[in-house]
Amino acid sequence: MNRYWVLMLLVAFPAMLLAQQNYPQQPPPAPYQPAVPPPSNINAYGGMYSSPGTAAGSAMNGMANVLSAKGNYNLSTSAAAINMTQAEKNSIENAQLRTDTYFQMRATNRAATKAERGPPPTAEEIARIAREGAPRPVTQQEVNPMSGQINWPSALQQDVFTPQRETLEPILSKQAKYGNLPFADQMTARKTIETMFSELKKMITSIPPQEYSTSRSFLNSLIYATSKAQLQ
Repeated sequence: MNRYWVLMLLVAFPAMLLAQQNYPQQPPPAPYQPAVPPPSNINAYGGMYSSPGTAAGSAMNGMANVLSAKGNYNLSTSAAAINMTQAEKNSIENAQLRTDTYFQMRATNRAATKAERGPPPTAEEIARIAREGAPRPVTQQEVNPMSGQINWPSALQQDVFTPQRETLEPILSKQAKYGNLPFADQMTARKTIETMFSELKKMITSIPPQEYSTSRSFLNSLIYATSKAQLQ
């Protein structure tokens, strides 16, 4: 009896393995896609009254066609709504892409401009540039630091500059005595020196170039010494 069952198992086991190998494999489930069914061309009553030979059949076919047309209209309306929703989504995505691209281009432009400009100047560099751009200070030979007496260049000793010299000499004496000037005296000195420079420019063709350059440099140093301004 035991031999019988052993024999049966030996015969059945290969058959089971062969059946499992030949059993069709199920494909993986496809991702969900919303389906839009095709329009129906079957009447609402399954064709029971489709016989064209009777009045009742014709009436029922007409009713079925009306219902089918209504269903097709609803189907088309639903499909149009889906299309409109997708179109609106695409429009929003495109607008977002345009906005992102715009700000990315601005950031790229700012980075390129910053790279071309190089690092900003340091405080020491700014101070050095200011010193280099400032007029040279008046020398002790030009203005006596103890008395404030002015040694005017030859071109500025002409009679046309007498009123301006008489205004400036007391101011320079006050500056030598007190070390600084009130704001009102600074403004007076500035306007007076600018007036002298205007008169000097009118003589540019009538005096030697060296005299003009020396007088202009002197006035620029003088206006900076009294009011920290420069000639324009």
